[in-house]
Amino acid sequence: MGFDELNEEKSNFDILEQEVQSGIEGRNSGIPMGFNRLNKYVGIRKRIFTTVFGGTGTGKSALVHNAWILQPFDYLQKHQNSNLKMKVILFSMERSKVYILAKWISRKIFLDYGILIPIPKLLGWWDEKLTKDEHDLFLSTKDYLNELSEFCDIIEGAINPTGIWKYVKKYAEANGKFEQISEYKKVYIPDHPNEIVVPIIDHYALATAESGKTKKETVDKVSEYCQLMRDQLGYSPVGVSQINRDIGGMMLKKVDSFEPTLDHIKESGRMAEDGDVVI
Repeated sequence: MGFDELNEEKSNFDILEQEVQSGIEGRNSGIPMGFNRLNKYVGIRKRIFTTVFGGTGTGKSALVHNAWILQPFDYLQKHQNSNLKMKVILFSMERSKVYILAKWISRKIFLDYGILIPIPKLLGWWDEKLTKDEHDLFLSTKDYLNELSEFCDIIEGAINPTGIWKYVKKYAEANGKFEQISEYKKVYIPDHPNEIVVPIIDHYALATAESGKTKKETVDKVSEYCQLMRDQLGYSPVGVSQINRDIGGMMLKKVDSFEPTLDHIKESGRMAEDGDVVI
């Protein structure tokens, strides 16, 4: 039975009481992000739309990759008896798939062995090539990367808002079903009720404009689709956005009284209005 269908059959208090009881039983705790303070206020749970924004080079993508992909994956690998299930769909419009995979493998080798293999060296960009021992360490990560690739789809390159929505909706249709509960209303019922699906848009402003749409209208459309992912599918989209260039200049000047606000999100503030959490 879908979430909206429950809404129609029960009183508001009954709905809230059910959620409170689920919390008491530990079913609302979600999946840890690896950052205790962040997990306390945000966390990876169903039906949460999060926007992460900041200046160029401030580590927005690195934070999102660690908090919403790598550390949750590591947690679930260690707790395979858990009834929790998670799927990530990463729309990477800024970095290639190969670069992202190399970054994740470099992290894995460092965490497991304390050996840092820089991404340019791993990919052979430097004159200094991998040693045999380093190459053996890389080969040892094959199973890890294959399992991580099942956990997270990576869609590289610019894509328009409708393309993002179609990909996510196709995943939903392959892993659940829509049921018509009235003449005007459908509900989505997932095959795995405990699965948390996290579409990640990295980042908003790089989405390809659809015919006749301005950049602002394109960004607004991405945010609108993220809202649909949350409300219709029960998913938890995460969007990455830069702050406006002129505001970034103020930050570089170290203005003591400066504090970025939602109005400073590049191209549009709609994702802040549509979403639940802004970081």
